[in-house]
Formats: sequence, C-alpha cells, structure tokens
Amino acid sequence: MKSPGPQRVAPPPAPADVGIVMALPLEAGYLLDALSKVRKYSAGTHSVVEGELGGKLVAVIVAGMGEASAAKGAERLLAGHRPRRLISAGFGGGLDPSLSRNDLVLPREVASLDGDVLEVNPDVPEIPGVRRQGGRLLTVDRVITAAAEKDELRRSRGADVVDMETAALAKFARDRAIRFHPIRIISDDAVTELPPEVARLMTHSGSYRVGVALRAIWNRPAAIKDFLSLHARALECADRLASGVTRLLEALP
Repeated sequence: MKSPGPQRVAPPPAPADVGIVMALPLEAGYLLDALSKVRKYSAGTHSVVEGELGGKLVAVIVAGMGEASAAKGAERLLAGHRPRRLISAGFGGGLDPSLSRNDLVLPREVASLDGDVLEVNPDVPEIPGVRRQGGRLLTVDRVITAAAEKDELRRSRGADVVDMETAALAKFARDRAIRFHPIRIISDDAVTELPPEVARLMTHSGSYRVGVALRAIWNRPAAIKDFLSLHARALECADRLASGVTRLLEALP
C-alpha cells in the first residue's frame, strides 16, 4: 500500500494593496461579485475574500456591525494580508439635508461620540460620481431611525453622515500609520423616518433576527411592505457602492 504523498498547502496571501472592511453581507455582495482572480481565506469565524479590482490587489472582510466588530475585522486583514491602505465601505445615514439617497460621500473628517476627530482620505483626487468629497462622518453606537435625532446630531456634532463603524477603523489606521479611506453611500436621507423595527432587526453579525421580523409583521402588517422596500433600496445602494469603491481604487496611487 502506497503511503500518501505530501499534502498540498495553499500559498499564504500576498500583501494586499488595499484592505476593505464592510459590516453587512448585503453591502458587500455587488463588490465581491466585481472581483477577479478570487481566492478565499479563513480568518477565525470570518472569511477574507482576495481579488483584483480597479488595478489593485484587494482583501475584503465582512466583519459585522459596530466598532468592535470593525476593529476585529481590520486586525484580521492586517495579520493575514498586510494591506498598505484601508477602506471602510458601506451604508451611511444622511444628516445633511442636501444629501440624497444613493449619494456617494468621501468625508475628510471622522468623528466619534467621545469627541475625537481624525482627518481621513489623504491624497484622493476628485472622483467622478462622488456627490461630496469633504465634510464629517460621525460614528454612533446604534441605528438612527428618527429624522428629529438626525437633525440634532447634525446641529450638535457638525456631521454630514452617520454610521456605526468608521471611527474605530480610523483610529486603527492612525495607530498603525496606514492610509485610511472611508466611503459611504447614503441609504436613508436626513428627512427619512425608518421603520421602528429596523434598529432591532439586524444582529451585530449582519444577519436578520427572524423572530423580530415575524413579531413586527404580526403586530404591524404594514411592516412587511416596509421591509421589502428597504431591502430593494439597499440592493440599489450596494450596487452603486460597488461602483464607487471601484472608482476610488482606480484613483488611489
């Protein structure tokens, strides 16, 4: 009986030009579809997808919602793929009334609730199709559903866009001297009132809480229409986000 031959071991990942951290599978779907020469790696409980896009070798991780999840995702990218630059890409809530749904934003400042403000998006030229290159993104700890609260955050924090991950990634990149580029697409504008169930619907991993959805539909049958509309709009946002990230990659040196 022949002894088994040596097992083939997959080569380690090459250093990536850019690492991309995203929160939700829904945000990342179109971007992952756009990659060529795809290779997948296991990173703890997550997967890292490596591929080529916009003339760059990129590594993408869908890390889950919130700052803690985003920071862990960035740590895994850095440990395995050693990117020279880091991108935070995903959906954002509009605080500035002049921003509309599906607008792409490349902020120049990222603020956290504790008052830190960091400069971001160095050496990025003007990119066609980006609605705003400038302004401030504020990272918060929960989904902002009410238009009145969006307005209050706009006035008190001077922010144009809100999300739940970018401040942690900005600090991560600063501490490791990595160039950092957040890009957000407006998924809900400043005057949009999100359904009350939205804040409870998503888990931190980005999956749906089925029980919450079923209870919402039972208690408020119109919720099913709201959920279907939100999902359709999210797919449109994700498609446009993928195009925006591609143009950003092409513009980076």
